[in-house]
Amino acid sequence: CWTNIGVTAALVLTVDAAMLQADAMSPHFVSEDEIGTELEILQLILDFLAGISLVYCMHSVLSCVIALVYVEPLSNTDAIKFFVANPASMGTPALSIGFACFYTLVAAGIWVVGTSGIYNATAYFVLLAVIVGFTIGETIDKAGFCPEAGRTKKSCEWQWTTENWNDTSKWPWFAHGVQKNEKAKHIYRRMGLAIEARMAEEAKSASVKAQA
Repeated sequence: CWTNIGVTAALVLTVDAAMLQADAMSPHFVSEDEIGTELEILQLILDFLAGISLVYCMHSVLSCVIALVYVEPLSNTDAIKFFVANPASMGTPALSIGFACFYTLVAAGIWVVGTSGIYNATAYFVLLAVIVGFTIGETIDKAGFCPEAGRTKKSCEWQWTTENWNDTSKWPWFAHGVQKNEKAKHIYRRMGLAIEARMAEEAKSASVKAQA
């Protein structure tokens, strides 16, 4: 996880560094008005946002490196102890890269304002708002995933392929489209059987350990 976050942060960092070192923006359109002062202000805002994003990226990279250095030599048990003692060790770099991406996208929008005009920039920021909202919703949805059967309402999102297979009323909303697609049903059922087999093995193993 830290490796993926660190690599992503390093890639975004290169984009921010390029933004800061690029030539000053210039309009790609013809204007009858003098817009030199406005462009200077936009350039300052862009540099400020790109600079903030670069700092967030650097923080994310260093956080991942520090965590990897300390956790790499630990045993599985000691690694669990580390996560208990440092619960934010994964969330912090992930949150930093999230902020970095947001500031980078806003900085790109400022560049669109200065080079392509307000109309293109308006379309860009509307799309950005939609994507940001969708990403936040998707993050919240994925964070609610529960691998334990029957523990939460989110369990039904996978449990319908196992014990609830024959009761379509308990299928989640996204699964109703599968009912008329035999190929998709076959694939989902095979995944459900794999889940059941693995859960049975884990239950048997736990039982044997309890009796030992």
